[in-house]
Amino acid sequence: MKRLLPLFAALSVAMTAVGAQLPQFSSQSFAGWNYTNTVIALNEDNILSNRIVLYTTSTGLQLTLTSPLFSCFGGEVINMNVTWITDQWQDSGFDVNKVALTAALLDPSGVAVDSVTVVPTKPSRTNYLNLSITVPRGMTTAALRFASWKANVNNCGAVREIVITSFLKGDVNLDGEISVADINAIIQVILGDHVTEALRGRADVNGDGEVTVGDINSVIDLIV
Repeated sequence: MKRLLPLFAALSVAMTAVGAQLPQFSSQSFAGWNYTNTVIALNEDNILSNRIVLYTTSTGLQLTLTSPLFSCFGGEVINMNVTWITDQWQDSGFDVNKVALTAALLDPSGVAVDSVTVVPTKPSRTNYLNLSITVPRGMTTAALRFASWKANVNNCGAVREIVITSFLKGDVNLDGEISVADINAIIQVILGDHVTEALRGRADVNGDGEVTVGDINSVIDLIV
């Protein structure tokens, strides 16, 4: 394996992460976001009082929350932590499957290119949901849309805060770029040298549940 390092060194073209440009939503950060309920303004008081609800109204209006456009990079993983409020969680009409939260990645024209949905496993009034989505190759600008498509007035939810972070898929050593250093980090995992579970998870670049030469090849593909 170590004999391959000179070959990998020739592929050390770096790709820089752009996660710092990702939008966040909270009572302190909501500039540029769009809420389809024009009756309720996006402001600190309404956000803190959980009036920013996501569901389908009795008239069929789908209440959604969409971020401003941001710069992104193909292969970048966008992680989202959402505080999701369901005031009706103890009501007889409450259906946990209906309060599933969906985050969609939109292209600049507003078309969804991918989405991810999560259902609270042990619902309570305040739920902390984790979602992640990978930016497709070739995509450089996107927005995020949050919705609860199946929720209605009997089981609606409110968004309190969305914290968005990101890292590049393949950035195993978390230095902000994909390079030969990440290949060396994968080799370290393969050899079992002082491996943490977090490092092992990042080293599984191709997502097959194992850390092998296949993950090295995935990093090479990202580099070139």
